[in-house]
Amino acid sequence: MEYLTTKQAAEILGVDERTVYYYARDHEDFPQPKRFGRTLMWEEQPLREWRVGHPAKQRGADDH
Repeated sequence: MEYLTTKQAAEILGVDERTVYYYARDHEDFPQPKRFGRTLMWEEQPLREWRVGHPAKQRGADDH
């Protein structure tokens, strides 16, 4: 089982680190982190599977 830091999880999801925490808080189906001491770590495969079902929003040319 591969565990990722929040920074690595954010890179896989294509979002910033803060958004990973928002996803965990606001989406019931988002994979929850494991706690190793004070550090939160994320399982890689569930994150990838979640992203497939929840594609990142694409920014259009008119978005600022």
